[in-house]
Amino acid sequence: MNQNLAMMKVRRMELVERQTSLRMKAKTLCRTIPYQINPALMEIERMQIAEAANSMDELVMTQAELLAIANQIADLEEALGN
Repeated sequence: MNQNLAMMKVRRMELVERQTSLRMKAKTLCRTIPYQINPALMEIERMQIAEAANSMDELVMTQAELLAIANQIADLEEALGN
């Protein structure tokens, strides 16, 4: 039983680390996208619209992974009695 609890605590710590990393990635994407498609900075023809779309796709996937990780952390915390 103690080994199982220890494994769950380690897994929770791994998930929290991954969550932190993904949050930083998402914040970077959120800051990058406005510069890729800002008409105040460049003409529409020169905007990086395809790159911005790719960044948005990556942001959507990052958010989905963050939501899944949050659920996994909640499940582990419930099992650990936190």
